[in-house]
Amino acid sequence: MRILATLALGAVLTSCSYSNVKSRTDDQADLKAYKTYNFMDVELQGAERDSVTNTAMNEIKQAVAREMNARGYQTYGKPDLLINIGLVIQEKTQTRQTDIREAPRYIGQRRYSWKSETVPVGQYKEGTLSVELVDAQQNKMVWDAVGSTVLNKRSRQPEQIDKAVGKLFDKFPVPVK
Repeated sequence: MRILATLALGAVLTSCSYSNVKSRTDDQADLKAYKTYNFMDVELQGAERDSVTNTAMNEIKQAVAREMNARGYQTYGKPDLLINIGLVIQEKTQTRQTDIREAPRYIGQRRYSWKSETVPVGQYKEGTLSVELVDAQQNKMVWDAVGSTVLNKRSRQPEQIDKAVGKLFDKFPVPVK
């Protein structure tokens, strides 16, 4: 039983991709009018800064820079847009509900009782990535996108990071040139 649960968890971890991607655009902002960008300091919550995390954050920055460059924006010291990247990593517990096939409880006098229970199956990490574009002069957010996914060893590979950032930028109102 425990082996099946472990295999099921492994299948879930390897099959998940970015889900729940949401974005917002300031209706008053003309994103085509901006020409330059640069990055703000990165905020990391839920994980310690180490070489693996630093490498992942650098990959995310590079992926965001590729998306911005593909849309005609250029990096500049005093930019029109500041890019804020947020990454939150949370430890979560996968659970399942018991069903009637599992042993009912005998409570005496020919009375049996059964109620569904939540049973922990395994642990996993969920990562939420947010990208916010801020008008540097007005200090006002003009666009943001947020997505979350189950993290696994593959999710830190550059191709997977590119794919995740690409999904966020699918919602960006300025098309690729």
